[in-house]
Amino acid sequence: MSVSPLNVSELTALQIREHLLSGQETVEEFTVKLAQFVDAADERIHAFAHRDHQVVALQSDNLQRDRMAGHLPGALYGVPVAVKDIIDTMDFPTEYGSPIHKGRYSVGDATVVSRLRAAGAVIFGKTVTTEFATTHAGPTCNPHNTAHTPGGSSSGSAAAVAAGMVPVALGTQTNGSVIRPASYCGVYAFKPSRGLVPRTGVLDQSPSLDEVGVFARNLEDIAKVAELLTGDDGHDAATARQAPRRLYDVAVSEPPLPPKFCFVKTPWWDQVDPEAREAYEAFVDHLGDCVTHAALPDIVRNVAPWLATINESELAFCLQKEWLHSRSQLSEPLQARIEKSMTIPVTDYLVAKDRQFHVMSAFDEYFASYDAILCPAALGTAPLGLESTGNPIMQTVWSFAGLPSLNLPLMNLSNGLPLGVQAVGAHQNDARLLRSARWLVAEFVKRNLA
Repeated sequence: MSVSPLNVSELTALQIREHLLSGQETVEEFTVKLAQFVDAADERIHAFAHRDHQVVALQSDNLQRDRMAGHLPGALYGVPVAVKDIIDTMDFPTEYGSPIHKGRYSVGDATVVSRLRAAGAVIFGKTVTTEFATTHAGPTCNPHNTAHTPGGSSSGSAAAVAAGMVPVALGTQTNGSVIRPASYCGVYAFKPSRGLVPRTGVLDQSPSLDEVGVFARNLEDIAKVAELLTGDDGHDAATARQAPRRLYDVAVSEPPLPPKFCFVKTPWWDQVDPEAREAYEAFVDHLGDCVTHAALPDIVRNVAPWLATINESELAFCLQKEWLHSRSQLSEPLQARIEKSMTIPVTDYLVAKDRQFHVMSAFDEYFASYDAILCPAALGTAPLGLESTGNPIMQTVWSFAGLPSLNLPLMNLSNGLPLGVQAVGAHQNDARLLRSARWLVAEFVKRNLA
């Protein structure tokens, strides 16, 4: 398999590893070609906050030296991975999308970055995030139409994968910051169960809700990368006693029986764009007896204010240093948000926290009958303009409950922009979700070709 700047942007992570192990190119030769492609592409997309050719070359050289010394190559040998700019990397700055932290270098890598490096990945650069992973947008454009938002807060990560700059990127989700931009940009994405992936070395925005997610070109790469990130790291209490998970082998296996799915319109169905509603209805009809309609439990109607209460309260606490010492450098919307959060009664926060387990448990009966819940990934395609990153309401229930979710980029609407289908699984049963979703994608494609 030869590689040129014309197709270097189309390879999956596992294809890149296979190519590099074949010896046709060194890691450095491959990353130089990829960098040439990205140099040109990112002038239009603005997905990266930081790139450094020398840092990438040093990583590539170290991998090559290890291989020449006889060390076994890792599961992601030579694979370029982009990392959201709220995740610490010792050789690239981590600035949280804010001028307050311009030029900030961490003393070490985040756990997820350390695990990527241990698997042989090349950290290719840091991707644009909204300000402190909130709502104030950065400069990134949607690769499908640069007049439209890529979504957020993991704007650069979604856009970088969609534009072919990297096969894999890391993002984070507090409400809808992985699945929504993946839908807008037309890529696969995974937000794991709460506690599956450690967040040590990742900006605390709302610790009760924050999760690290993965963007990629297919579900196989998602499963492989996510698997390598899982397990207790001894620091993040949410991952305590969590063993690493075998996601990949399960994800690529055949289900013992054809999976069953239900489609839920959610209480916000009337806010979905009319053409998007038609597309989702057609999607369900197309899959026939594989999918049935279901209604969500009444408790979900209260989830949006509960999530907002937790998010706002914890955001103000996590940004107290910036608020006290650098308030004028925060955007006006973020200043207003923090100021308002200080009026939230502590009892409201504690009640909202208590409800997280109850909402998660409310879905136990669904997963006793269905392998996954399907629903819209967004209210429509990416909105026009770069000022807003879109509405995250279609992720709110699942983020609040800590359930794993995927974006499946299966549709395009008449404006030429992608629209995803969201698949949600049982808590801590991420492998089953990945396997069921992979089966669903194959079935969807097969029926389209029939």
